Amino acid sequence: MWFARVLVPELQGAESLDQAAGGWTVGSSQVAAVEDRLTALEATAPDDAGRTRARTLRDAVRTARTRLHGLLTAGQVDTLQRDLDAVAAELERALEVPQPAW
Repeated sequence: MWFARVLVPELQGAESLDQAAGGWTVGSSQVAAVEDRLTALEATAPDDAGRTRARTLRDAVRTARTRLHGLLTAGQVDTLQRDLDAVAAELERALEVPQPAW
């Protein structure tokens, strides 16, 4: 997933909190679009497994989005890298759930 595998590492590589916040400002609209798409997939999934998968991913994206927003607006530089690692790990765990054949 782009959010966990591209955006979060880019934020981790930022040289300052302001640079990370700027990257989040740019990327957050794409994250919101992913969340919206997963909501639509949940509604149109052909079976319970598909609905559950879409909902699980959507909820993980929503939680990560909210957490990242809070982290970057709070400005806690000393824990930012660890917190970003935790966000990426949570997203990866959600991706590990077996995918239904849609």
